[in-house]
Amino acid sequence: MRYNRVRDWLLMALIGACVFALILSQIYLGMHGTENTQDAVLYTCKESLSFTGVFVRDETVIYSTHMGDGVMNYSVSDGSRLSKDSTIAKVYDSYSQIYNRYRIERLSEELDNLRKAQDRNTTDYAQPEFINNQVVASYKNLLLNLTEGHFSDVYDESLEMIKLMNIYNVASNIESDYELRIQALDSELKNLDASLKEPIATVSSTDTGYFTSEVDGYEDELSIEGIPDLTVDKIKEIIANPSKTTESQKNAVGKVFSNYAWKMVGVIDVANRYFVNQTLRFSIDSSENIHTVNVDSITPTGNGNEAIIVISCDELDSELASTRVADVELTFVEETGIRAPRSAIRFVNDVKGVYVMVGEQLEFKKLDVIYEGDDYVLSKNTSDSEYLNLYDRIVIDPISTAST
Repeated sequence: MRYNRVRDWLLMALIGACVFALILSQIYLGMHGTENTQDAVLYTCKESLSFTGVFVRDETVIYSTHMGDGVMNYSVSDGSRLSKDSTIAKVYDSYSQIYNRYRIERLSEELDNLRKAQDRNTTDYAQPEFINNQVVASYKNLLLNLTEGHFSDVYDESLEMIKLMNIYNVASNIESDYELRIQALDSELKNLDASLKEPIATVSSTDTGYFTSEVDGYEDELSIEGIPDLTVDKIKEIIANPSKTTESQKNAVGKVFSNYAWKMVGVIDVANRYFVNQTLRFSIDSSENIHTVNVDSITPTGNGNEAIIVISCDELDSELASTRVADVELTFVEETGIRAPRSAIRFVNDVKGVYVMVGEQLEFKKLDVIYEGDDYVLSKNTSDSEYLNLYDRIVIDPISTAST
């Protein structure tokens, strides 16, 4: 019995000593090993140039002698393509005429939704649970559009959600039909139709092109052909005063430019011409859209590193069409990959890579370099175990770690 107790005691002591040693080794590695390691994480590098620029296009201002006779209602949005003689706007004698037309459009949409909702060809075969799932999905899309600022899509999505909710109500017998509401809408639409009057005047396009209602007073001063004559002082003057009032603006409805192509001029503090003729990514502060532009020229002014930059593009949206001056960003490089410190890079059989900790062992992982910075490189994010993977523990100094 005594022998068994001694044996058990010794066995427990041995197990305890092993556990204690393991704990101490982990504490030591945690305190000393992490000083020589770095987690592999995703990193995005970006090289860009920011400046304030002036949009230059060949623009034709459209005038109307009826601007002061009533209220202008535009038939097209900024950035829309116009054909010759197409309607740009109509002038009505009062705002109520414009509002009544807006009400007719909205009520007609509601009426169409209600008629579809109680159509027995739809509701007799609609499964409430399935329709409910569609309502939830539409609601999520609506919230997503709101949070991401896609306000132009919010109204369409809300119409879709209301239509689905109406179908669900009829299919699940919450509502028998919408006849009373349909009758009320029909009556209101007839009254609105009866109140409509013909417009005082109609403004039409004299040329084919792209339209914007914004007129800033520089339309006659700026042109593609005149870009070489723009000085630093003139560019800065326009930037300081992006819109000016002229006598002719009083009768201006908007302007048309012949195609999507535009140019921009700006003053930068980089005289280096290495990115002339390069294709770069372009964005302005007031829009999320990214466009592709070409750097036409960078002309030093002789005043230190100051230079005039000219870029060109053949892409257009409503924000660009209505803007004269904008804070812009030109992006030369934008790469996302797994970041590895340059000091950790080693070569094994002429293969570039890094050592990583796997448990307490060192393992060599290859790098698929997609970008090189001053003190780091980016390796392609891959699940291939031969290459550096996300969250690997990169060893900064494999020699000292191995000797430890």
